[in-house]
Amino acid sequence: MSKDQLLRRMRPFEGLCLTARDLEDEQTYHRNNIHRHNLYLHGHGIVQGLQVELQQKGKRYVAIIQAGFGITRMGQQVRLPEAVAVQLEVPKKDGEYMLWLFHVEAPDEAFARPIFDTNERQESRVVESCAPRLHTIDSDQPDAVALCRINVRLGRMVQVLLPVPRAGRQERAAESYLKPRVETFIRVNKKIINNLLRTNSLRELELSTLSFNSALISSEFLLIEEGTSDRVLYRTAGSLINYAHEFFNNLPVSVDRIVQFKEFVRRVHAEVPAPDQANEIWLRWFDKFERLLGPLNKISDELERTVEAQR
Repeated sequence: MSKDQLLRRMRPFEGLCLTARDLEDEQTYHRNNIHRHNLYLHGHGIVQGLQVELQQKGKRYVAIIQAGFGITRMGQQVRLPEAVAVQLEVPKKDGEYMLWLFHVEAPDEAFARPIFDTNERQESRVVESCAPRLHTIDSDQPDAVALCRINVRLGRMVQVLLPVPRAGRQERAAESYLKPRVETFIRVNKKIINNLLRTNSLRELELSTLSFNSALISSEFLLIEEGTSDRVLYRTAGSLINYAHEFFNNLPVSVDRIVQFKEFVRRVHAEVPAPDQANEIWLRWFDKFERLLGPLNKISDELERTVEAQR
């Protein structure tokens, strides 16, 4: 339903002859009221769980969807009570697709009842459930919750690790995508600093080292709280890049990879969006931030192997 849809409820009075339509309208009023409440207070998207892992088994692809709960853009509640494995057919047309979890309603055959003064029977209950389906990225699915993006090319399917809408008072994809990347950046950089502190490399860089290490620790405490908003995560990553740029730019070449990494950090630092930029712009920048994790891990591994020789 639309959040601005006019609501009508029953106005019973003595002598009113009730019909099936009256009872249905009464249910519709309460359901639409709940849907409007969901949209205004919580928004739409994933509320909890519903993480997806795409697995390839031979020529078949299976999506493992974890149990969880979500709200559609119509305000409907979608609940998956337990994890399921869903076999996906590879679309014939290349492109980007979205895996959705649909709100489904169907008559419950277990509650068939006789129709008065006839030999016919009809189901007297409706059971609500959910079902996953794959659709092109540009198709509108107001009665479903977006789970994950999947790229199809030359008969292969690859999960695209981009955040999907999450319900809540703030936009957030903290538990699904952004937060683990920022936490990895913090953890690996702390490991690099700890290894370098065991050498002579940082003796004349006490201020920049202390500033960067303090920023990493502060950010780590900031991200302990669950439900961190996207905005906080973006700004935290941007702030950490500022400190990382100062630290790595002045760092002596203790390993060959650091020279190349300095240039990577310089480019990402130069493109940090302004604080008032929209989340869409920050998300595009975050993709560049995430690409630093690969070379950063390689520096950390190399230092781990060579640190004793530098003491």
